[in-house]
Amino acid sequence: YVGVTNVLESNPNAYIWAGRDFHQRPQQGINDYFWMNHDGQGAGVKNFDIGGVQFDVATVAQVKSCSPEVMADESNPSRITCTGNSDTGDDGHYALTTKTHNIKAGPIDVEVYANYGFDSKAVDNNKQLDAWQGGLLLSHTNSDDSGVNKVILRYSDNSDNSVFNKTDGLTAIYASFEGNYKFTQQAQVEYLLAFHDYDNSKDKTDNRKNYGAIVRPMYFWNDVHSTWLEAGYQRVDYDQGGDNHGWKLTLSQNIAIGMGPEFRPMLRFYVTGGQVDNKRTAKVNGTDDQQLDSLNFGGMFEAWF
Repeated sequence: YVGVTNVLESNPNAYIWAGRDFHQRPQQGINDYFWMNHDGQGAGVKNFDIGGVQFDVATVAQVKSCSPEVMADESNPSRITCTGNSDTGDDGHYALTTKTHNIKAGPIDVEVYANYGFDSKAVDNNKQLDAWQGGLLLSHTNSDDSGVNKVILRYSDNSDNSVFNKTDGLTAIYASFEGNYKFTQQAQVEYLLAFHDYDNSKDKTDNRKNYGAIVRPMYFWNDVHSTWLEAGYQRVDYDQGGDNHGWKLTLSQNIAIGMGPEFRPMLRFYVTGGQVDNKRTAKVNGTDDQQLDSLNFGGMFEAWF
């Protein structure tokens, strides 16, 4: 991977890059979801200035990867085996990605995404497919820096959150509202509402509408110790197989290791309880497990940077 600036005299801040890139992967933290993801290898330009508005454009290819599967015919059937090729080449799926950002609409920051997916001759002719995707992110930061709110809208044709991965006849809509608010430096809350409509006109088996809500009040005792209570609810309304509901509640005690704002390890001890409907899976498998309960205690270590 290589990236350079100060190459174009008319646009010295434009960042020209080539190689493998964690590419166009905006993420929502509270539900751990990449609402777009085009990691791959290619080349492009970021932060190209057009009258104060910045523009990113790139062409990327999906990298070959193997498929981790449990192979039943092996001596150890529980062993996960990688099947398929995995090397430094691409697998024939390509994406042209664009992002227009640094747009101001009064107090609102605006980002616009537009992506097009296509296949090369490396993909069988009868499987080659085009896909496209558009996204809009609206963000507002409170004037007193007490919180941020975001609205995300995404529409995809023949794809879901990545135009690399195509499904003929699929239309996917994703919409969410998320944010955080600081009552004080110690007492804060994060929240999210999300809607996902997965509609395949050619195979209705998995068609569904997904509704989710998460709220996470947090109290920071000091720079090291904090206590979080997270409540989540989800409804998955399948066209075939039932209307499933689920909830969970997590209480965690967190120990942050202060190593700077760009690297923040954390040790977390938690207890999680929840319950989900299992109507659709039970119907498909012909079982009576209509509802599943869960209670978990544990510890985990994570770091983000």
